[in-house]
Amino acid sequence: MSKLPFSLRARTLLCVSLLAAAPVAHAGEIKMLMKDMKLAMRGAMASTTMPELSGYVTRLESDTQQASRQPYRSDQPTYDEGMKALRQELAEVDQAIHANDMNAAKQALRRINDTKKHYHDLLG
Repeated sequence: MSKLPFSLRARTLLCVSLLAAAPVAHAGEIKMLMKDMKLAMRGAMASTTMPELSGYVTRLESDTQQASRQPYRSDQPTYDEGMKALRQELAEVDQAIHANDMNAAKQALRRINDTKKHYHDLLG
């Protein structure tokens, strides 16, 4: 009989520790994606050719999709709103890329940077 309570306690502790670690894992993944987005944004802004710019934008879009699927610990509605705004602005960058308009693409990227600052301020 002594094995059952220990086993139950051990399972309970394991479940509690996994639940407690889950938000940290998500926060770490979001942080990693945001760092990669920052690097991709820098690369995109420094791009001198459309193929180079397009590659960085593809990376931004991929990171955005992954980040959009992550739960946010303190203010999910604001986080979701920011991710939606980012996806819409990336669509504008894509339109400029398809029009072969480097200037318009970089202007749209600058607007993304402004939006990023706005949502980072809101989310603290």
